[in-house]
Order: sequence, then C-alpha cells, then structure tokens
Amino acid sequence: MALLIGSLGTLPAHAAQTQVAAQEKGNEVVAATEGRAAATATVDEGAAASLSATDMETAPSTSDLYRINGKYLKGVITDAGGVITSPLHWDARDWAKAGAVVGITSGLFLADRSIRDFAQSNQNSVANGLAKVGNAFGDPLYAPAMVGSFYLYGVFGDDMKARRTSLLALESYAISSVLTGGIKNLSGRHRPETGDGPMTFDGPAWKVKNGSFVSGHTSNAFAIATVFANEYADNRYVPPIAYGLATLTAFARVYDNKHWASDVFFGGALGYFTGKAILSFHKKDNDPLLGRLTIAPQVTKEMTGLTVGYNF
Repeated sequence: MALLIGSLGTLPAHAAQTQVAAQEKGNEVVAATEGRAAATATVDEGAAASLSATDMETAPSTSDLYRINGKYLKGVITDAGGVITSPLHWDARDWAKAGAVVGITSGLFLADRSIRDFAQSNQNSVANGLAKVGNAFGDPLYAPAMVGSFYLYGVFGDDMKARRTSLLALESYAISSVLTGGIKNLSGRHRPETGDGPMTFDGPAWKVKNGSFVSGHTSNAFAIATVFANEYADNRYVPPIAYGLATLTAFARVYDNKHWASDVFFGGALGYFTGKAILSFHKKDNDPLLGRLTIAPQVTKEMTGLTVGYNF
C-alpha cells in the first residue's frame, strides 16, 4: 500500500486569490488556500497513488542491505578494505583497546599449558554436550547456513530487519574469516592436540599446516553474534543468547583440545571488533524510512511542486 502524504507547490498567477475548495473524487480530497499552496492526500490500495509508473520505477525501493546483489557484494569488498585499513584512522581510545587485547593475549600465552591441562583433566558428559553446541555455532559450514536460513525467513516473512541483520552478519563472518586465515598463515602455531608446547610456531607459510592461532570457529561465532546482539539490542534476550553461544564456541575449542586459550581469546576479539566495524559502516542505513519514503516532482495545469510518498 502507498500513502501519498502531500504535494507542496505554487499555483499559477491567475489563481493567486483566496479560495477554499473541496471535492471528493473516489478516495481523494483536494484543498487549496491563499492560492499559493495546495495539499493533496490520497490513499491508494494499488500502491500507485498520484505517482506515475515512471516515478515509482525510478524511486529507490530498498537499501542494498536488504537483498543479495552485485551492489551488496561490492560493498563487502569495500568494507573489507575499510576494516583492514582502520588502524590508520584509530584514535587513542582505539589503540588502548588494541593494547588491552594484545596484553591479555600475551598473558594467556603464559597460562596456555595450565589451562589446557585443566580442561583435559575435567571432562564429563554435560560439558561434552555443551561443546558440541559450541562447535556447531562456529563451524564454517553450519554458521553461514544458519544465518542464511534467517535471511530466507526475512525474505519470505517480509521482515526487513531480519534480512538486514543476516546480510550484515554474513559480511562480518566473511571478513573475519579472511583476517583469521591470514593470521593463521603468518603464525603457523601448533595445536595443543599435536603434543607440542604452546610456544611452537612455524612462522609464515603459504599453506597452513599448523593453524592454531587464531581460532577460526571463535572468530566466526563472535563476528555473527556481535551483529545480532547489536541489531536486536532492543530485545533483552538476544544479546545474552548470542554472546553466550559465541562464548560456548570458545569453550568448546579449548575443551576439545583444538586450540589454546590465547587462540580463542584473540579470535573472539577479532570477530567482535570486525562485527562492530561493519555495524559502524552501516549506521546510516539503519533507517526505517529508507526505501519507503519517495520524493518526486509534480507538474499539472493547476500547480507545480513536490510529491512526498510513503510505501507501507
């Protein structure tokens, strides 16, 4: 349905006299006063109203963040560049956060062996079940599939917020995965399951043989969870559930002896801040009027002006 809110313009000179006229034509009411302005209100069940077919075709329909198309994919590449070059634009507060992450990660390097030994010495059936859930949430096969299913819900359920959130989460996931893969190639850290110590690194390599640092599952989980937690911050249940599942993924990777504690902490931070960056890039897109409000010129024998329309 389209609601034509109104038209504002100027009447020709021969009509520049005080007049008040109202005439009902179907569902349209026209009123003119002082010969200088006119307002038209129309409700059109056919979603066309007073705008012509050409006007409706050229008016923007929805943001690129509501559908997967070429512009969306191009935007992902642009945002990836923005994330990679973001340190060039950091202020003192950003550097303080980065320093805190590096400091905690360095501290965990010293505690990695003890944390691994504790996790492997305290295995039980309940923790095993929780670990399975955590691994699934961060799995590179299951995670995008779950987000993609939510996107389809948004498409078929005509839920624009669900579509937007899903596409932002997929973007955050994709960029975080690229960054994680790059760090894995540079570090070449041995996984705890190999029996090697936490300080065993192979260094840069084109093909990853030992990719413990950083945890891809954990970065995936937090990249997705951060977007959902922020987009649905008005729902008190979503943020704790989203971050809870992501934390469960971090637990699972240490519990299953796939990663050191420092791997999952840095991976979680990487995913979290990637999600935050993507959200900051698209703050202006989070507008309920976007794609619904249209403004078009209107020229008739009686007046010239602008027509404001709203689709709902």
